[in-house]
Amino acid sequence: MRGVVAVGVALLVVSACAQQDSGSAGSTAKAAGSAEAAAPAAAPAVVHFTAKDFSFEGPDTIASGMTTLVLHNDGPSLHNLVLMHLEGGKTFADFKAALANMKPTDMPPAWVVPSGGVNPPDPGANTEGTLNIAPGNYAVVCVVDVPDHVPHMMKGMIKALTVVPSTGPAAPAPKADLTVSEVDFAFGFSAQPTAGHHVIKVVNNGKQVHEMEIIRLAPGKTMNDLMHWGQTFQGPLPGSSLGGSAPMVPGTVEYVPMDLTPGNYVALCFMPDPNTGKPHLAEGMVYQFTI
Repeated sequence: MRGVVAVGVALLVVSACAQQDSGSAGSTAKAAGSAEAAAPAAAPAVVHFTAKDFSFEGPDTIASGMTTLVLHNDGPSLHNLVLMHLEGGKTFADFKAALANMKPTDMPPAWVVPSGGVNPPDPGANTEGTLNIAPGNYAVVCVVDVPDHVPHMMKGMIKALTVVPSTGPAAPAPKADLTVSEVDFAFGFSAQPTAGHHVIKVVNNGKQVHEMEIIRLAPGKTMNDLMHWGQTFQGPLPGSSLGGSAPMVPGTVEYVPMDLTPGNYVALCFMPDPNTGKPHLAEGMVYQFTI
């Protein structure tokens, strides 16, 4: 009997140890799972460019995926940064050759696809935008045509950029608290902008290429002053350029961070209508708001 009891006790001890080990393994697995679940998501890559009169400084190659482009304006003029995706196997050399045969009012070839970017900061300032960039050949260009209605890319403000497939984890899109729908020809804001920091999701839901530039009017200046300047470029900009989403084809999405303070603002699109030749702002693509 003592032998039987001893064997029974031994079996109970072994069983208890096995359960304890199993429980410890389960706890370890749960802890590992929780740690894995709590791991921070990948953040968008940050790529810096500097704009001058009339050139860009920045990388020659970047990885694809969700990317934040930061533009610093180091020139006395306004400049933006537009990613022109060169489709159909076209190269930067092909783009330069096509550009050499274009007039200031000509539309680029169909294989040159405006794919977003960063709209102008004031001289000395920065603006940024986040978008999902596909692999391929690109031309980085400035399409601002102040003050003589000649796009700066025709003054040599172009740069080759190669986007290679990313090998890292995919970063999610930024979380937006405002959404703007671009249509032909209006802006649809999901809510009235308020003071403070915002991340604006801009979606081109129209049939043409659109952009969104946000101007904070200078004290004493009006919407009419800005509309006149936007079509003539006579005199200085009657306000401050806060950036926005650069020209992009229908279906493109971009995220624009922006800090807004009390004042009068106007969102507008300078892109030309290929059917009329007029800038979209002259066809009603403006949105005025006050904070």
